[in-house]
Amino acid sequence: MRTSTEHPLSIRFFTFPMDRLVRALLVACCLSVWIPEHRVRAQDALAGESLAGGSLAGGSLAGQPLDTESVYFRVRFDEAAMHRVWIEASYPTQGAKELRLMMPVWTPGSYMVREYARQVESIAAFDKESPLKCVKSDKNHWVVSCENTQRVTLRYAVYGREMGVRTNWIEEQFAFLTGAATFLIPQDGLDRRCVLECVPRAGWGQIATSLNVLSTSPWVRTAKNFDELVDSPVVLGSIDIQAQEISGVPHYLATVPSEGWDTKKAMADAAKIIKIEQEFWGEVPYPQYWFLNLLTEAGGGLEHDNSTVLMASRWTQKQRSKYVDWLGLVSHEFFHTWNVRRLRPKGLMKYDYNQEQYIQELWIAEGLTSYYDDLFVVRSGLSTPKEYLERVSKSIQTVQNSPGRQVQNLVDSSFDSWIKFYRPDENAANSRVSYYVKGAILGMLLDVQIRLRSEDKHTLDDCMRLLWQRHRATGYSNEDFSSIVRELGGKPLGDWLDEQLGSTQELDYQPFLDAYGLTWKASESSKEVPQESGASSGAPKMATAGQIGLEMSNVAGKTQVDKVLRGFAGSRAGVQVGDEIVALGGYRVTAEQWTDRVGMLEIGQQTTLLVARRGKMLELGLDLASVPQVDSAPSWNLVRVEKPTLEQEKRWGAWLGLPSLAVQGDEGSGTK
Repeated sequence: MRTSTEHPLSIRFFTFPMDRLVRALLVACCLSVWIPEHRVRAQDALAGESLAGGSLAGGSLAGQPLDTESVYFRVRFDEAAMHRVWIEASYPTQGAKELRLMMPVWTPGSYMVREYARQVESIAAFDKESPLKCVKSDKNHWVVSCENTQRVTLRYAVYGREMGVRTNWIEEQFAFLTGAATFLIPQDGLDRRCVLECVPRAGWGQIATSLNVLSTSPWVRTAKNFDELVDSPVVLGSIDIQAQEISGVPHYLATVPSEGWDTKKAMADAAKIIKIEQEFWGEVPYPQYWFLNLLTEAGGGLEHDNSTVLMASRWTQKQRSKYVDWLGLVSHEFFHTWNVRRLRPKGLMKYDYNQEQYIQELWIAEGLTSYYDDLFVVRSGLSTPKEYLERVSKSIQTVQNSPGRQVQNLVDSSFDSWIKFYRPDENAANSRVSYYVKGAILGMLLDVQIRLRSEDKHTLDDCMRLLWQRHRATGYSNEDFSSIVRELGGKPLGDWLDEQLGSTQELDYQPFLDAYGLTWKASESSKEVPQESGASSGAPKMATAGQIGLEMSNVAGKTQVDKVLRGFAGSRAGVQVGDEIVALGGYRVTAEQWTDRVGMLEIGQQTTLLVARRGKMLELGLDLASVPQVDSAPSWNLVRVEKPTLEQEKRWGAWLGLPSLAVQGDEGSGTK
């Protein structure tokens, strides 16, 4: 028996034979009062009677009557602290007996099925305030019975606590909404105009989105169809917005949360990139543009027609390399305004939100965009040629140190994006290659080949502009792109490109090096151990951690293997993912010590690895007699040659957009 202080209803129960029955009756009575009252409060919150501008069920939004064609959405943020938004939607039925509603399973620009419908809660349908039957028919569709109903009102909640550029994040400080993850639309109503009203929380003074204002209220926006609604992310909160007109078009940088970020400086720097990319394409195809800059300590970006979402750390501007990274992200996403948003592969000309859309051209859409992103940062004067070479070197290292480059070609990499790129596992480096990184490198090599074969009359820039002029209305294929390459660089070059796309043969960097006066910096592993005066030459070469081909981390104090690169010394020794590395050469080693300890070994030496595998201790033989071919080359670090020729200097300056041929020091030649 519980006392009154123990019982939630503060009722003392007496012990007698009917005690259990009395308890049950009292609890039932209390619940019969509480549950209906709770439901009524929840329905009142959704009914919209307390919302500004009236209820959608009542036939109005923002004080204006609903028309007979448009779809209307009202979003409330009362439960932002619980990462939920409540949405009331109104759909015209056009006399249909059933209304089939759909939520997208993916969002354009991010090629993976994300199952957004898993975050939908408490969905209910009404004719005004009379309930309608609403049944979920599959993972992302609902069917509403609506005979003799002019409009269906739908009420539902969406949970949003996934920090990413293609998902929702909802909290008390600010909210970021992705259209595909938020709105349900009639399956046959994708072309209908959509009207969106956001009811902000107290203290949320701004809304940032490329959607047009419908009336005088900034909180009411309109989209000409569902594609535009999905394509227009929305940020609400206390936002630092800086505006600048460029080429007669307004551009905005909206930062939230804004503490620790100089939005004015960032907008001024972004403007330089914007201007040079507009000049590159020769056309400004948008009426306004928004950079939605979310300081979330996450990363990444996602392109849209008239806006982009960027994620960064609030400390980004404090570190030169991190800020140049951010400028590269700005450049990348803004370049997509043309390449992939308006100039699309044929397979993406019309979006199918219900399923994957397989294409083979992502190496163009993303890879060539990745080639140009950091290049435009240099051309705009925001980074140095030396910094650019360092970034290109890292990209080359990524590809050349990935065994997957010999397994997957760029066409297959593009096609398999839906199942591989966004879902990496411990074997990813062995089985796939990135269409972003290798696509960028191939673009760089293709660019120099076009310059060489056309005697510097044409560049890859010209190919991109011709692709834009000829295929923006119809979409393009790999064959269309190769045809333009043949036109500007000759038939053999087009054939070379086709071979590169469909094979896994090694890339030839020599024409690129010779054209710009570049060479590889000698790798640390190729250096001999210093000898005392008078010692014989031919000192041993020391190993590097990269030659072992193991990636590891500290997990609960244990050195755990996370990745084993195929063909490297570690895989030949029999090391497996999940093994705990206990000792190297008979002496205990940690993840933090691994690189230094391996550097004490000589190439050609044989030693041992002690590992624990599912509790059993195993001693493995580690043979450094041979190392992967990739490491027998230099370290893939690009530097300028000591004395470039005049022709190399001219081509170097033309490539990077340098102001003059008299290039000095790190700001020019990189290493001179």
